[in-house]
Amino acid sequence: MGVCEEQAEPMSAYKKIWVKGLPFKIAFFMCKVWRNKLPLDAFFRRLGYQMASKCWCCVDPLEETTQHLFFTSYAANKVWRYYLGHVGIVTEGLTLHQAIIKCWTADVVPRLKPILQALPSVIVWELWKRRNSYKYGDAVTINRVVYQISSTLQSLIKVRKPGISQVSHRWPDMLKMMEQFTPNLRYTKVNWDFPKQGWVKVNTDGASRGNPGRSSIGFVLKNKEGDVLYACGKEIQEGTNSVAEAKAISEALKFCVQYDYVLIDLHTDSMVLQKVITGEWKPPWVLGSLVEEIMDLMKRANVKISHTLREGNKLADHIANYALDNGLLECYGFEDLDVQGRKLVNSDKLQCTNAAAMFWILRELFMVVLVFCTQPREGNSNPNIATKENEKFLMSLKVFSKYKVQQEL
Repeated sequence: MGVCEEQAEPMSAYKKIWVKGLPFKIAFFMCKVWRNKLPLDAFFRRLGYQMASKCWCCVDPLEETTQHLFFTSYAANKVWRYYLGHVGIVTEGLTLHQAIIKCWTADVVPRLKPILQALPSVIVWELWKRRNSYKYGDAVTINRVVYQISSTLQSLIKVRKPGISQVSHRWPDMLKMMEQFTPNLRYTKVNWDFPKQGWVKVNTDGASRGNPGRSSIGFVLKNKEGDVLYACGKEIQEGTNSVAEAKAISEALKFCVQYDYVLIDLHTDSMVLQKVITGEWKPPWVLGSLVEEIMDLMKRANVKISHTLREGNKLADHIANYALDNGLLECYGFEDLDVQGRKLVNSDKLQCTNAAAMFWILRELFMVVLVFCTQPREGNSNPNIATKENEKFLMSLKVFSKYKVQQEL
């Protein structure tokens, strides 16, 4: 086995240990167990200290090793068999490390994988607490250990699946509930909203390929009709995505102040910047100077800053990426934009939902059929009069298109 393979194996193990929602102390303790670095009697013996060893948890004490304390002792064996048995994992003939890997690689539904990843960490943590209680005079039953493990797993499920209102405390019921759980899908309708009378709407975006890496900014100003007043995209110094987002806001405000746009409705798809500028979050140190510059510019105009989802910021995103691919882009109207930019402007102005898209599709279809139906048929001497059959078809198409558009709207 090469050096890279040896390094990759523990790294993959550590990725399994760190589960989102699992308390840090439990994950950190599991790292020490995995590396066999706990201050047990066997560990001190490896360091050269000779001493009598006994397991504090057993009636007939054996040598206190990691394998015995956490897997082969009577209490540990009962706990592992209870939790792994319900998942279909047989513990007979396994070592501690093998049992842990079995949990990590169990063939279960995806939403159960993080819970089984965290299970070994929670088990060894509670067994360690039990060992320390026995060592310093307190007795802890196996049922108490099982209860504490189930409580921790219950909390983990609540963190990872907040949509579940009631989580059972029994391990078999948890498994059944997670296997049958169907998440409630939520969706948000996102449109580009027109600014109020007298206001100018500014959409900004920053791009960083590599994060950190090559960076660019893009911003666009529109009036109350949705027409482009000015748009700019340019490459900036390499940096992170957050720096690019902040630089885009700064450059947009500089342009607005310079050309006397004082009523500014600014939208960014960076929630971090929106929270920082409104004072809800403290700015990261790397954004400190840029945030101060933005705050100074905001004092010179009436600025309302909002967070928008990416779907409502497509044009600014396109301009920023265009600058990375093709260089500087500066537009003073609709005609200066590229083809994709024009499509996005029209989409924003139409508030392009499925209904609007259906309307334009039907409109184009109607125009094509209209031309076709008004052409003279062979043998018809009057080219200005459509045949009765064509008139009927044309009328039915009109009725159909009006009905579909009204229905969609």
